[in-house]
Amino acid sequence: MDKKSILAIVLILVIFILWPVYMKKIGYNTEKTPDQSEKATAEQQAEPETVEPTETQEDDPFSYKTESEDVQNEKSTPIAPPASSGSKADSVVIENSLFRGVLSTRGGGTIISWKLKNYYSGETGKKQDSILVELIPEDASGNLFVIPQNRKIDLINQEYRVVYDTAGTTKRYSFICTLDNNKKFEKEFIVRPNTYQVELQLIFHSMTLGDIGRDYAVQLNSGLRPTEQEPKKEDRYYMAYALQGDELLKTKLDDTDYKEGSTKWIAVRNKYFLMSLITQDNPAAGARLKGEEIKQFEYGGEYHEWKQFMTEIYIPFEEPQSTSDKLILYMGPMDYQELKNLNCEMEKLMNFGWAIIEPISIGFYYALEFLHDKVVHNYGWAIIVLAILIKIVLYPLTRKSYKSMRAMQSLQPKITALKDKYKDDPQKLNQETMKLYKKEGVNPMGGCLPLLLQMPVLFALFNLFRTTIMLRQASFLGGLIPDLSAPDGIFGGFNLLPILMGATMIIQQRLSNQDPKQKAMAYFMPIFLVFIFFNLSSGLNLYYLMFNLFTIAQELLIKKEKTAETSVAAPDKGKK
Repeated sequence: MDKKSILAIVLILVIFILWPVYMKKIGYNTEKTPDQSEKATAEQQAEPETVEPTETQEDDPFSYKTESEDVQNEKSTPIAPPASSGSKADSVVIENSLFRGVLSTRGGGTIISWKLKNYYSGETGKKQDSILVELIPEDASGNLFVIPQNRKIDLINQEYRVVYDTAGTTKRYSFICTLDNNKKFEKEFIVRPNTYQVELQLIFHSMTLGDIGRDYAVQLNSGLRPTEQEPKKEDRYYMAYALQGDELLKTKLDDTDYKEGSTKWIAVRNKYFLMSLITQDNPAAGARLKGEEIKQFEYGGEYHEWKQFMTEIYIPFEEPQSTSDKLILYMGPMDYQELKNLNCEMEKLMNFGWAIIEPISIGFYYALEFLHDKVVHNYGWAIIVLAILIKIVLYPLTRKSYKSMRAMQSLQPKITALKDKYKDDPQKLNQETMKLYKKEGVNPMGGCLPLLLQMPVLFALFNLFRTTIMLRQASFLGGLIPDLSAPDGIFGGFNLLPILMGATMIIQQRLSNQDPKQKAMAYFMPIFLVFIFFNLSSGLNLYYLMFNLFTIAQELLIKKEKTAETSVAAPDKGKK
């Protein structure tokens, strides 16, 4: 067996070994979820009636039972959203061109609905059904509850009136409750146009450390609603996060418990969307994350298991007569540029793979965005153009590799003669073989260089198409491929693109490999990759299909050049 065959086998083994490790690194959970059949079904609460804002809306007390006043520090207890009393509450609509949110007066501006106007739900599997993505589950409670550390003042079971100003492009909605002794709490939402960011001001009037304690908690308790066609397949992406210093805290099912430390933000995500609270003037004092599974959740007409993740942030309280803290509420897509624009390192949530792969993934992200926005306006065509550009960049190496392989094949008779001559002296055989390579100017590893260069590209594109929202529900060829982020399912759920990709790999191998001893390898590697790629995104399969087609065209062109060089050299040799 020659060195090229040995290298190919080694590469296959490396893929076998590293692929599960890489899946685990980027968030794929290969372990089965424990059976949760014994868990109780989550209780459903009536959703408050949605109405347009009125100047002085009031609501009945929300029956959240606070802990005893002598309990001073409850940070180590689990996060638990208050149970609903079922009492009716009013609600207020806030919106701009990108989202439509509904806030309840119950608890003072708690989020009960948040729809994104530029994204469609995968619940029906059909984009044309025009169901907007809804981020908040139907039984939501506890989002943006404000809970003082010592619980002496209950800011949840209060009557809140709503004061709003929607005259200009910047809209303000204030939820205000008045307490005893001229104390007042205000939660103000500031909505600006064309952004997913909402400014949140928490204002304490005439309150002291004796009223609040050293800090207070702000909770995100509802988790994010499933948004894709098959929620079970998206479980691996559900997570709660907090950024403390440079450390990214995260949890799946186990609580992190309270962790003290300078905290920039907390967040809950699913595969493509995010709900987060970001501190502004000063970092928070700590955070806590919790994961919880809910057994039954109705989605797309069926019941699914759905993982709910909760988190809360602890903000230090200062004692001036009136104090306010400013947060940013971000509820929107897991888009790299959107998260980067938050200027708080939120882009750390984008998993582009190993550190050595991440810059390549980000580079491809910007390249695809540019090709889509400025050139072809379709991600399918952008992927094809990207494949062409990469082939052009790699063409000099591919041409050199092809010539190296041809030279190696032409040397096979001489190498065979050396093996026969020095069959009893392996050391001498290696020396003479290397002399032959040097004399003929052949690099025995040169034919494998393009294959080695494609490995980081493969991992980078896999991560890009898996992680970013850009290909979600992006169709190609008039809807024949409805979603480039998912398997193509062209023939009733059967994926055609990986089969075509494997076929083009076989043709490519047959063109480049004339050694009869390596014919088995020409079939084994493509078939092996078809199994790996079969359930990966159609965007990734489209890229490698086109890459292989362009490689075939390149090899035919190089063969034509070689034939032309041979036909020119033959007459010259005869004249000489």
